[in-house]
Amino acid sequence: MAIEVWIIGEDRKMMIENQRQVNRHGSMRAVCLLSDKALREAIRKVRDFPDTVNAPSLIVMDYNFAKNNDFEHVHLLRDFDKLAGIPLFMAVKERTEELNEECYENGAMVIVHDIFHKSELTRMENTAWQHENTRLYEQKLQKQTMELHNAKEIFRLNQQLEARNELLHKTFGRYFSDDLLNLILQKGEDVSLGGEKAEATIMMTDLRNFTSLSENMDSDVLTSVLNFYFTKMVDIVSHYRGTVIEYMGDGMLAVFGAPLKDEHSVDNAVAAAIDMQNAMPSLNEYFVKNGFPSLEMGIGLHCGEVFIGNIGSEKMMRYNVIGNTVNESSRIESCSVGGQILVSREIIQHCVSPVTHKDGVEITAKGMKAPIWIFEITGIGGEYNLSMDNVKNGADEFEPVNKEIELHLYPIKGKLITDEYVKASLKEISKKRIIVEIEEDESVGIDVYTNVKITSPIDNEEMSGGFYSKIIARKGNLWTLHYTDAGNVVTDFIKWVTSGD
Repeated sequence: MAIEVWIIGEDRKMMIENQRQVNRHGSMRAVCLLSDKALREAIRKVRDFPDTVNAPSLIVMDYNFAKNNDFEHVHLLRDFDKLAGIPLFMAVKERTEELNEECYENGAMVIVHDIFHKSELTRMENTAWQHENTRLYEQKLQKQTMELHNAKEIFRLNQQLEARNELLHKTFGRYFSDDLLNLILQKGEDVSLGGEKAEATIMMTDLRNFTSLSENMDSDVLTSVLNFYFTKMVDIVSHYRGTVIEYMGDGMLAVFGAPLKDEHSVDNAVAAAIDMQNAMPSLNEYFVKNGFPSLEMGIGLHCGEVFIGNIGSEKMMRYNVIGNTVNESSRIESCSVGGQILVSREIIQHCVSPVTHKDGVEITAKGMKAPIWIFEITGIGGEYNLSMDNVKNGADEFEPVNKEIELHLYPIKGKLITDEYVKASLKEISKKRIIVEIEEDESVGIDVYTNVKITSPIDNEEMSGGFYSKIIARKGNLWTLHYTDAGNVVTDFIKWVTSGD
């Protein structure tokens, strides 16, 4: 490696001779700058092209050149930071005490003869190398300092990022599931309108009769009940790799298999639904203990192709899932009653683990192009080994009715109660359901999962205004109906029927 020395002066012959001596001596390489213009151009290059043009390790300036310009060129060198610290030698014809003092006063470090002696060349080389080593050491220190600074900056930025993500999780984690929030954070600024088609399992849930129950609740009580309920349900959905997309009043929309890919999304959705229903008794214990009403939940499941992604506008978008699969899941859920899980035929077909279910029923729901088969799930085997507690434990036992009680069942189509009723007699009753026997040919055009309003021609307070139920099973002329109205009328009716009066 050769170190560079600038030799500055106007005596061309002398400068070139000195250049030859420098180049022949050791590891130095001399550059002659023979005019003011040449010096200024060399300074400009060092200033403007620091990555490609190196500063010299030593500068030797002819005294006469410096003196004639009133040492302006020395000041020019010293005004530029990158050259200010470079050792400056001054070359003179003869050394006198007065001349030496003038040179030192104007920035010279060492005074040499205008034609370099051998010892002076050695001193120049040693000084140049000392400066070069010092500069390399400074560069190394600067690099280490910069690396340390960068490391501290990276650490600081990482801390800021962790704090930011923690804040986002604390804030937006209350609006999105952890998995969905992590997906949004990973995409960063790439969050835009659009999404993708995916095979997924859709879960719809809804609390039965919650609207009428909530009419008698204060807003803070209503919020407490829903928050406690949703907290438990979301935990179960997340445990089975599902993602809660949206809360719809007292209902919930969850997706299994997207955006989190899952080969067992159907099985996980069924298992989650059973776990959710089995969790309701413990939730109701808490509700009753704290003076809240007990709740019932219906669940519907369907699987197929959906579109999942950001929907809305550039100013306001929402992560959502849409498609016919979602619509059918909603229709299936609307047929369910509290404590029930209804699924499509596709769920039964795609579930890898063995599932137990009741006989399927073909229904035609509003908005569906063709009838579909739905099944009531009672359990799932394999590694899940789950069953519905209300089936396994035989909860909600029926009691026989020892009275002749005539009932009138008015089918509900859409949201309208029909004028014609079906005459039935009450046979058995429980806390949640009744079994009635209808007269021959009275059931024409009335399907399972039809909602009905029940009244009685008996003039008593217990049946004042009637109550609502859903047909959940038919066996010949015997119909099983599940109450969908949890009001006082149902409670009073049950007490009256079972009182023996």
